[in-house]
Amino acid sequence: MEEPRTEPIEQLARAIEQRGLTTPARIMIDIIAPLGFLASQVTLFARPFIPGNRWTRTIDALCDARGWRMLHDLLNRDC
Repeated sequence: MEEPRTEPIEQLARAIEQRGLTTPARIMIDIIAPLGFLASQVTLFARPFIPGNRWTRTIDALCDARGWRMLHDLLNRDC
């Protein structure tokens, strides 16, 4: 399987950090971590409802459980 795209996930992590939402995002990701596959499927399901192309690359990167793990690791790198 191919690696999830890192650039959109890194951009999402930076946006979360810039808005001061790192702690709530960590908590959310820790809660859904055991359901990584399900979170990926929900992301796929939501894709048609997201307007425009702005979030397409990020959603594509999070459609894989590895993308969620990568986001988790990026948000926890300063801990």
